[in-house]
Amino acid sequence: MSDYNSLIKIIDKEVINKNELNRITYDELVASMRETAPDVKKHKHCFRYEVKLTNGEIYFVFVKKPWYMILRGE
Repeated sequence: MSDYNSLIKIIDKEVINKNELNRITYDELVASMRETAPDVKKHKHCFRYEVKLTNGEIYFVFVKKPWYMILRGE
C-alpha cells in the first residue's frame, strides 16, 4: 500500500485517536494542519482539525476530547 493510500485510510475514518493524529502530523504528504472551530452538530465532544495535503486536497478529522474535558464542559 502506498503512503498516500495509508494516509487517506486514516483520514477517511473521520474520528481518529491521538496516535493517528501524530502519524498524520509528521507525514511528508501533509502540507499543513491546524485546529479549527468544533462542529457541535456532528461531533460534539471532539477537536476538529483541517488537514491540507501537498497535492492541495483538504480534509477534516476529529479527535475525541479527554473525558475530564467533557466532564468540565470544555
